[in-house]
Amino acid sequence: MKVIIFGASGYIGLPIANALVRNGHIVYGVSRSKDNAPKMRANEIIPLLGDADSTDEWKDHLKDADVVIDCTAGMDTSGPAMLKAVESLTGTVRKPGTPKLAYIYCSGIWVHGDDRKGFTFESGSTERAPSAIAWRPQLEQDVVSNQVLKGIVIRVGLCYGRGGSLISLLFSQGDSGSISWFGTPGGSYSLVHVDDVAECFLLAAEKNNLVGGLILDATNEITESVDGILHAFSSLVGIPWNKVSYRPCANILEEAMSITIRARPSLARTLLGWQPRKPGLIDGMAIYYEAYKNSS
Repeated sequence: MKVIIFGASGYIGLPIANALVRNGHIVYGVSRSKDNAPKMRANEIIPLLGDADSTDEWKDHLKDADVVIDCTAGMDTSGPAMLKAVESLTGTVRKPGTPKLAYIYCSGIWVHGDDRKGFTFESGSTERAPSAIAWRPQLEQDVVSNQVLKGIVIRVGLCYGRGGSLISLLFSQGDSGSISWFGTPGGSYSLVHVDDVAECFLLAAEKNNLVGGLILDATNEITESVDGILHAFSSLVGIPWNKVSYRPCANILEEAMSITIRARPSLARTLLGWQPRKPGLIDGMAIYYEAYKNSS
């Protein structure tokens, strides 16, 4: 397949691109900065410069692409503009009769909002989405209901592994003598290793005819206690438990990270045969902390 990835040099986008390359697919990576081109070339990804507003280098590739993956959104609101750009240009450059272009949008599990009492399923409400991403549920619906593109949404859990991710906010405190974390005791995280995320996107791309028009949650089967994560890390780095504390959230990112979601995803497992294989965050804490300390 020919695959175009927006954000191919990023924390989630690069492992996805690598998974596709390893499985024989031709991957084009679109980045806003030409500085990312050497990294992509080193990973056998063909670099293109651009974004939703700068389309000259990548728009013609839509005419014979099989899949587009958008990993750029993060906490900002660039997702709607990217969807609109790809939809508009696809209608212009693809010849009539060409199979529908699959469009996979990388969303996040946080759209379900905080729920410390029950379980969360793919079909669950998104009315409690935190303010930082309150715009995202509508974008998800725009993707899966799109008439030009074969839209697919994958909501990833809180990612860990490979030395990066938001878990680095914890790992960065390893030498500080104390740990201050946001939120309140008793929370749980729905987590997933970034390599397992990449495998899910690979399967969704290859089997897009099976999951077109669907929203898939991609998390580990078992949630992990935030208290347990803090205890495991403090024990690993030799910080006494009485030096570990919670504090109020200081920004919208911390508010989003502090929510509890007990996700019970099923569609990716049932339809794609996806199965997370990496050790959980607590079980693999020493490995993941070493990866963080040795990452560039």
